[in-house]
Amino acid sequence: MSKYLAPLGVFVGGSLVLLVAFLFMPAIGTAGETLAADTAAIAGTFWNWGWVVGSVKLWVFLALWLVVLYGTAKAFLAVK
Repeated sequence: MSKYLAPLGVFVGGSLVLLVAFLFMPAIGTAGETLAADTAAIAGTFWNWGWVVGSVKLWVFLALWLVVLYGTAKAFLAVK
């Protein structure tokens, strides 16, 4: 029975890790603002550069969430 609950455990565990990562979001936002300030000279070279470096918190959240979903899918497929 526990092997069938493994995907749920991976999902809940990953969600808890994501909640812990929310504690670091202000520091990640500060790092993103620093990155935007340091790369202001090349902002005109790349299309939409300001939005990309301005939303570092979003990119970190999406990356972590995709890792959780990938791990859950992998655990779900390993149940067979």
